[in-house]
Amino acid sequence: MIPDLIRLVRTSAGASRLLKRLDLLALAGCLAAAIAPTALSQGVPTVTSVTPANGATGVPVTSTLVFRFSQDMNTEVPLVPSVPPFLVGNFEITPEAAQIFDFEWSADKRTLTGTPSGDLPANTTITWRLNPAGSLLPLTSVGGTPLATTSGSFTTGAGGGGGGGDEPELLFVSPAEGAMGVPLNANVVFVFDRPMKKITNPGPAIRWIGVEAAKFTYAWSGDGATLTCDYAGEFPPLTTIAWVLNPEGAAVPLESADGVPLPEETYSGGFMTTAGGGGGGCDPDGIPDAWGGYGISKLGNYVQTSAADPVPTSPDPFVFSAMVLSPDAGPNVTAASVTLPGGGQRVLEAIPFASGFMYADESPATAAALDTAYPAGNYTLRFNQTGQPERVIAMNMPVGNPPIPKIANYTEAQTINASQDFTLRWGAFTGATATDYLSLVIHDNMGHILFMAPDACVPRPLPVTATSVVLPANTLQSGKTYEGELTFSRLFYFSTNAVANMSGSGSLTRTTRFTISTGGGTSGAAARFTAFRLLPNGNPELTLTGTAGRSYTIQRTGSLTAPRAWANAGTVTMNAAGTAVFEDVQPGKVLPLYYRAVTQ
Repeated sequence: MIPDLIRLVRTSAGASRLLKRLDLLALAGCLAAAIAPTALSQGVPTVTSVTPANGATGVPVTSTLVFRFSQDMNTEVPLVPSVPPFLVGNFEITPEAAQIFDFEWSADKRTLTGTPSGDLPANTTITWRLNPAGSLLPLTSVGGTPLATTSGSFTTGAGGGGGGGDEPELLFVSPAEGAMGVPLNANVVFVFDRPMKKITNPGPAIRWIGVEAAKFTYAWSGDGATLTCDYAGEFPPLTTIAWVLNPEGAAVPLESADGVPLPEETYSGGFMTTAGGGGGGCDPDGIPDAWGGYGISKLGNYVQTSAADPVPTSPDPFVFSAMVLSPDAGPNVTAASVTLPGGGQRVLEAIPFASGFMYADESPATAAALDTAYPAGNYTLRFNQTGQPERVIAMNMPVGNPPIPKIANYTEAQTINASQDFTLRWGAFTGATATDYLSLVIHDNMGHILFMAPDACVPRPLPVTATSVVLPANTLQSGKTYEGELTFSRLFYFSTNAVANMSGSGSLTRTTRFTISTGGGTSGAAARFTAFRLLPNGNPELTLTGTAGRSYTIQRTGSLTAPRAWANAGTVTMNAAGTAVFEDVQPGKVLPLYYRAVTQ
């Protein structure tokens, strides 16, 4: 769960706000649970060797990163990347394009191998650091002694051998991935590592999300290595615009001058435009990012995998949490506690990844056990800040939790047509008042938020009485599965003026996670025929690619001149790899024959 939360913090445009909201409580709970007691020291472990060697040049872009240690290491400590400025993990890799590594320990606990999720960026100096200063979960020996901060670097080569039949690469894009406040008149510029074939209209090779693709015009540089995309008029304000190069099934792919295609759906990104008129970005909640926060919460986390009722997630579906976070500019929080209705007290502990962050939580096994341990009544949160009198915040937790959110048209949501508007429906937030909160978030498997409601930056309202919301056409891509979270939150306390530069909240929250998948419709990936042959029995056999799990109708005609009469020859379903083989077994065929695949 830790990597999932870190990915959410790294990729969400609202990361700083998320860290001051309930997501911070969940993150801190996971990290706190992962910190093991320190054992007796047995000497300071060191890195005895690293591959690629420190200072190496011309390193292949497919290289793994291998560390060898002087002692047996504690392999139970999770590998946590740093997410500046929010989190200091136990390893750092720069630039960001080279951050995603899958690490694995050897059986002898002395070798750590990191495999990159894709090719490393070419002609780039890559720097790594283990146990940077202030690390949340430092790498330690089995005896509990932390590894000293260790760093190094190496420089990659041109990639793939630098010529011949190797795949071209995207070296640079502007606006940069995740850029905010992008001018409405900006061009999108792609720079490749070699001359590309100057396709007159490369539009079909780029999937645009959030804008009208037809409004783009394209221009190649003289050497064919740079493609400039100019949008007619201005981009829409406060809009997330995403792109994918060589999307699956592109009719005309981007390829190098010598005919080698750019890897399919490997390069993608996005940015958010400014408000326009010289305005800056948008702050949906109106709370400055530099503020601190405090609060208590009872959480119930559920998952829905069918039309049946949601069930509790595993592990730790039910959580009570209390937190205090210092404002960026201080004064720093030095101590905190929460007094329960029965008079018991929980002391908040400092979490080491961020100065001035105090936290406490408990995870009973059931919702009933949670309500018994933390019943309705008066809670008092106390905390001290440097040079300030003790803060005493009284909160009255009401009786009764929100209902468990449930998607009403779950089955329908697994086969939506991405090219058309889709209405997602759910059961009502019964008993909700004007102070309560309902939210829906849909994101991809990397944590990129594709749809959020309510969202003041669009603007997109979602009243607490809502039981549905429309996902606009082309918000999602065809042939994909996404994850959603529907949240009902009963707010029994909220303040932005009780403590200077801090916001506070108390809530009873229920969240249900679910999937949403895109299926049929004209936005589906077109099939491509990649091979054919005439079998010994005289039947044509066709090999084609398309969307994994998708069915296509194969049609044939005897002539390509008008009028053409296309007849159905059968259907084919793509396997998990997105390929299929079709044999035309119908009798009475007369050559020549021409075939096409039609999306069902």
